[in-house]
Amino acid sequence: MKNRIHFGGFARAAAVVILVSAFAAAAWAQQAAPQDTPADPKKLLQEIAGDYNFDFQGQPMTINFFEKDGKLYGGPVGETPEEMLPVEGSLLKFTVTPAAAGQTYELEFARNDKKVIDRCVIKVMGMEILGTKTIK
Repeated sequence: MKNRIHFGGFARAAAVVILVSAFAAAAWAQQAAPQDTPADPKKLLQEIAGDYNFDFQGQPMTINFFEKDGKLYGGPVGETPEEMLPVEGSLLKFTVTPAAAGQTYELEFARNDKKVIDRCVIKVMGMEILGTKTIK
């Protein structure tokens, strides 16, 4: 007797796998959504706010981020802060083009395993600079 492939059984199995995958993806999205979709965007900016320590070309640098009027501002301690512009599609990404530098900086804040924002990566001119939030 020749082996026969029953596509009906295969199709049912594939449908079950697709449904299980869809439910798993939906469950993951529900878990992931709270960290990136706050009910109050101002609250998220306040969570980002604080001093972050960076090592920039061997020199330590502290950048202070703060929320004002629903916008994120930041700059090195002792310098004039600049408005950080949100990147569409991601609540934890921003850009800024300081007038003095003329270069666009990309900033991405990140949460730790306890869902607390405690890191920031700055990207500029092909470099990535990691900063960690000072816990007070």
